[in-house]
Amino acid sequence: MMPAIRTWWEALGLKALEYPVPEHANSFWHSLGGLTLTSFVITLITGAVLTQFYNPTPAIAHASVNYIANTPWLGWIRALHHWSANIGFFLLILHMLRIFFTGAYRPPRVATYIVGLLLLFTSFQLFFTGTVLKWDQEGYEALGHFLAVNNLLGPLGAIFQEDFTLSTSMLARIYGLHVGIFPALLILLIVVHLLYVKHFGIAPKPYQSNEEYQVSLAQGAKFTHHLKLLLILGSILIVVLVILAFAFPPGIMEKPKPGIEMTKPPWLFWIFYPLESLIGIGGILLGTVVLSIGLLLIPILGLTISKEKMLLKTVNVIVIIGLISWLALMVITYFLPTMQHL
Repeated sequence: MMPAIRTWWEALGLKALEYPVPEHANSFWHSLGGLTLTSFVITLITGAVLTQFYNPTPAIAHASVNYIANTPWLGWIRALHHWSANIGFFLLILHMLRIFFTGAYRPPRVATYIVGLLLLFTSFQLFFTGTVLKWDQEGYEALGHFLAVNNLLGPLGAIFQEDFTLSTSMLARIYGLHVGIFPALLILLIVVHLLYVKHFGIAPKPYQSNEEYQVSLAQGAKFTHHLKLLLILGSILIVVLVILAFAFPPGIMEKPKPGIEMTKPPWLFWIFYPLESLIGIGGILLGTVVLSIGLLLIPILGLTISKEKMLLKTVNVIVIIGLISWLALMVITYFLPTMQHL
């Protein structure tokens, strides 16, 4: 590194990034978290642009989205926002699968995992609120399901009911969550998550002894080397997102028609659709509870099962069963006809 660059590097405190990472961390699979972050940064930047042209008033919201979609450069920004959010969430799922199958949830990295779950929840809420803000038929139906689920929660869901306040519309409140509270929470959690990753280090490989891990650290490169790999992969990701935004811009459905259901939810919510079709709106709540318990069970097993081999096999079985169930529900939703649930 040139002396002048080195001086600025140290002055900005970036020398702290030169900490060792194990040899196995310099791979595509260990770059999934960074690629997810790259996607979400693009989502936040494009979203900030779109806030200047979107109107959260129910009577005008759909028209403002149409204006954005039909203005060439704004339509491309919206398409990039759409694809970075979708690809980002897909990468987040892959990142979580890597965490499961490599045992990165094990102590002392439980706090890192829990913050990761909070990031998953926050990302999920951002995806949902973004769907509502389109204020087309799909967005309107999504809000209807949200209100129905909160109605099942009684007093716990009262804050997210339309009659909680008459001073503003529910759409405007969803907008506030989407552009204010959830992005702020996401950024905070990302910072904490990254600090935990640096503090505890990259997890050892399954069945790797502490001595072998220390050797791997000594033989591995600095985190700055990992950043170079991430820069290459991130550049490829950006090119892919740009191409997708140009080639497959997202559409917008017609203005909402109250009292009917004409759509299925976005792919992220497909796991709940068969449950809702089977047992009603409570299926969404049941699916959310089961999924949350399953994700929280992983670190609990890591704290209670002392034998590494038994722990890894147990968690792998749970994850594989969950993955098969998830894929099955997605396939079922694909073939199910659109149904009236509310």
